[in-house]
Amino acid sequence: MIIRFLTQKDISEHDKVTSQAFTYACDVGDPHSVLPCEKVLGAFDENNQTLFADLEILDRVCHYDGGVLTCAAIGGVAAKPEYRGKGAVKALFDFVFRKTDYDISILYPFSEEYYRKLGYERTGYSLQVTVPFSAISKIKRNNDVTLYEGNNTEQLLSLYNRCARKYNLSFVRTSPELFSVQPYLSQKYTYIWKSNALARIQIDREKSTVFVEEIYFDSCESMLGILGFLRNFESNQNHICFQNIPEGSPLLHFIQDFKKCETRLRNTGSARILNFERVLKAHRYPSGSGEFVVRIEKDVFKVSFSDGSVKVEKNDSYVPDAVMDVSAASKLLLCGFRDAEYIPGLVIFNPESRFLDSFPPRTAFYTDPF
Repeated sequence: MIIRFLTQKDISEHDKVTSQAFTYACDVGDPHSVLPCEKVLGAFDENNQTLFADLEILDRVCHYDGGVLTCAAIGGVAAKPEYRGKGAVKALFDFVFRKTDYDISILYPFSEEYYRKLGYERTGYSLQVTVPFSAISKIKRNNDVTLYEGNNTEQLLSLYNRCARKYNLSFVRTSPELFSVQPYLSQKYTYIWKSNALARIQIDREKSTVFVEEIYFDSCESMLGILGFLRNFESNQNHICFQNIPEGSPLLHFIQDFKKCETRLRNTGSARILNFERVLKAHRYPSGSGEFVVRIEKDVFKVSFSDGSVKVEKNDSYVPDAVMDVSAASKLLLCGFRDAEYIPGLVIFNPESRFLDSFPPRTAFYTDPF
């Protein structure tokens, strides 16, 4: 089996795989067909002709503990039915894990259990909350917003990234593609409140609902400000639906009667660390000094930290305070976990070390499609 990146010459083979895998009509050989992105990785036969399976890799950057991590966003994982179960998809992921230079990888799994075998783990949840406008009626209405129409992109992106960095794994955005620059045509509107909050909305008149596709704010004042603006839609809509908010969002404190809410819990996605040494160095440790030794699969790391500085040594001779598999390590290091000792795949040998208190729960939240 040959693993390599596809070129435009492979487009017919790619179209065959995706058509069979996702069962949609495709004109194989269409001269206008192009690869979906710059990096499409494929598993070919030994003659380098027939494509068994492929996947898409998109370069992304994620916020993490005040800094950033490079991310391989994986999408479009597809295999021909007649070649499934023969190791082609696993070989593709092994290539991503061993032959690329990303810190982490994120995907939206069709099956958590399937990708858990490859080391990916669920890193958090988002909430969808639908309430009648009467449930936020005590918030004062206002009109202090600007509609984004494509001419203040730098301000919008700065606002988004400033708010999003509070959440681990949220994507750094450098282009406005998720914010409609043609609101009147798309009927998707992004409103900016005093450069301190934003809401991207779409209205469903049949359901009499304002769908808030995303909402970001940097303070209680700005949260109340953007919610107060959204109240202006209550004159002709009955409900407001916050489609993606972090679990434990402070917004929930300002809903007056939670019994009137309809709430759904959603998985945000799954993540896997590809370079544990770099993530351990990027992690923000508690104040004071401390150290611990952890073994992740076959690699042993000694971590020493002191008032903002950190040293990570990779040395198999150290005796570990804890042992983790890749899934457990990805969950704990990227977003922490309440009662971490209950994480499957984690064994703690020395509860007196600084290991557990080095990874308190942090909110992981990412919703960007890819």
